[in-house]
Amino acid sequence: MSPAPESRSAWLAEHLKELMESPHVHLTEGGAEMAPGPVDMFSTRFDAMFMPDAHAILVPDHVDRHQLKECLLGLQRRWNDKAAVCKGVPPHEVHDMEFHPDMAAKMEFTPLFMYPAHQETVMAEAKGAMMEGQERVSELMLEGDPALFRHECEC
Repeated sequence: MSPAPESRSAWLAEHLKELMESPHVHLTEGGAEMAPGPVDMFSTRFDAMFMPDAHAILVPDHVDRHQLKECLLGLQRRWNDKAAVCKGVPPHEVHDMEFHPDMAAKMEFTPLFMYPAHQETVMAEAKGAMMEGQERVSELMLEGDPALFRHECEC
């Protein structure tokens, strides 16, 4: 028996919020060996949250796992913990697409580094799967202002 959609949506909201609040440490290759070094909690949580072959739709673009991570880093850069709410919501019934989400989260926040400052909403809908006894996201669809997802690269 699979968990209720409400609990799966709550799981997605909780994990997205934790991901947005996780420090990202970017270590350049070829640098000096550091032991022990800083822990990149963003990448650790991203790897634990998404399937190895996860992919996403950043409306209207389809992206692979690497591009998804870059776009979520862009969103994290603008995430404002002090003015953010992330809650589970019922997934939309989608009948005309191949993507059938079984969990959803609504992220509302006032972004950092964007002017004029105003409340933004990002809708995240996902399809999950079990891997090694843990829930993971296999497909994710994000809807929101494309400027929120820009990182060092155009995603």
